Amino acid sequence: MTASYDLVVIGSGPGGEVGALKAAQLGLKVALVEKSENLGGTCLNWGCIPTKALLHSAKTWDKLQHLEDQGFSTGPVSFNWAKIMERKEKIVDQQRKGLRFLMKKNKIDTYEGHGRLESKTSVSITDKAGKVTTIQTKFVLLATGSRVRELPFAKSNGKNIQNSDHILFIDHIPKTMAVVGGGVVGTEFASLFGRMGSQVTIIELAPQILPTEDAECVKELERSLKKQNITIENGSKLTGVVDEGKQVKLSVEGKPDRFFDKVLLSIGREPVTDDIGLNKVGLTTEKGGFIKVDEHYKTSVPNIFAIGDIIPTPALAHTASAEAYHAVEVIAGHKPPVINYAANPAAIYTYPEIASIGLTEEKCKAEKREYKIAKFPFAPMAKAKIEDATTGFVKIIYEPKYKEILGVHIVGNTATEMISEFALGKVLETTLDEIAHTIHPHPTISETIVEAAHVGTGGAIHM
Repeated sequence: MTASYDLVVIGSGPGGEVGALKAAQLGLKVALVEKSENLGGTCLNWGCIPTKALLHSAKTWDKLQHLEDQGFSTGPVSFNWAKIMERKEKIVDQQRKGLRFLMKKNKIDTYEGHGRLESKTSVSITDKAGKVTTIQTKFVLLATGSRVRELPFAKSNGKNIQNSDHILFIDHIPKTMAVVGGGVVGTEFASLFGRMGSQVTIIELAPQILPTEDAECVKELERSLKKQNITIENGSKLTGVVDEGKQVKLSVEGKPDRFFDKVLLSIGREPVTDDIGLNKVGLTTEKGGFIKVDEHYKTSVPNIFAIGDIIPTPALAHTASAEAYHAVEVIAGHKPPVINYAANPAAIYTYPEIASIGLTEEKCKAEKREYKIAKFPFAPMAKAKIEDATTGFVKIIYEPKYKEILGVHIVGNTATEMISEFALGKVLETTLDEIAHTIHPHPTISETIVEAAHVGTGGAIHM
C-alpha cells in the first residue's frame, strides 16, 4: 500500500528541516526526503556549521599568539590540525544526531534517496540501490538547495584544486593558497587559512571583495585581512588554472603565471533544480535555474511550494528557514505576514566579522534616496578593549526627516550577534531616536549601537 501524506518535503537543509518540523507541529502528516545519508543539507554538512567550527579554531589560535599581552606566560604553543578537524566533525555529527532525534520526536517519516516529482500529488524516491518508492501527498515543499558552481575552464579536482566542499576535509595547512572568488565563502576561507599560517592570495573579479557589502566596511575588513597573511587582488580576471602535480599554475589576465600549493575555487553556487521532476508537473525554471514563486512561495502549481536557494531570494540558511516556516503556515491554512526582506540580515564570519541589514550607502545613492549616516567605532568602548575587539564600527544609514533606519552595517568581532537588534528593529519599524533612548547595559560592546544612534541625534557621549 502506497504511503500517503499531507506534506512531502524534498531536501533536509535549513529550509527543508524547518518546514518539516513546523508542519508536524501544526498537525500535518509529513515525509522528509533527503538524497544524502545525513540530514542537514549543505549548511550542516559542508557549509555553515563545519566552516564556523574551523573559524572558531582559527580565532582561538589567533588569541593564543597574544597571551603575553594579557599577562599569561606559556611555553611554545602549537596546533594539531587533525584534532581541529576531528572537533569540527564531532560538532557536525552531534547536530546530525539532533536532527534525527527531532524527526523521530515529531513523527516525521524520513526517506533516503533522490526525490522527484512524478505528478502534482506523488513523489518518487530512488535509493542508492536503485529501488524506487512512490508516495502520495496533498502538498510538496521543494527545498533542494544549491551546489558549488564551477567555471568550464577551471574545474576542481579535489586534490590541489579544491572547491568549498573538498577543502573542509583538507589534511594540512598549505604554505601558499590562492582563493579565486572574494565572496562570502572565499573570504571566510581566506581568513581561516591566513590566520592558521597560509600565505593567501584572493583573486576577485569585482572592484572589491564582498561586492554586495558596504564599501566602507569592506575597506576596514581588508585592512585587517592584510595583517592575516592575505593579499587581495581586486579587479582580477582568472584565465586558467592547471594542477601540475606538486603545485597549481594560476593564470590571471595581465599578470605573469604564478604557482600555489593549493587553489580554492569559490565562484558561487547554483540552484539544484534539475532532475527533480519539474517537467512532470509543468514547472519550468527561469534564468539561473531558479523556480518562480509568489509571496507565499507557491509555484504555478498551487499545491507545490519552493523555498531557499532554488528561488531568487538571498541564499542564506536563515532566509530559507524563514521561507519554509511561512510556506508551511500557508499550507496549514494560516495567514502569516509576508516576509520583509529588508529585515533579513547578512552575516559574514571573517575576522573581524561583517554583518548588515537593509540598504548600503551605494544603494541609497543609486536610488537617489536622501540619507544620513550615524557611525561610531568600537575602539573607545571599555568592553571592546577588555575583549581585544577594538577593530571596526557600527554604521547606521537613516532617512533624515523621520530618522527611519534604511540600513545598518557592522564590522567587528561581534558583528554577527549584534545585527539581530537591528533585525528586530526593522520589523518593528524602529527609528534612530528610539534606539538612542534604549538603555544598553554597561560595559558591553553593544553600547556602540546606542553611541552610533547618539551621533545622529545630537552627538555621541564618549567621543
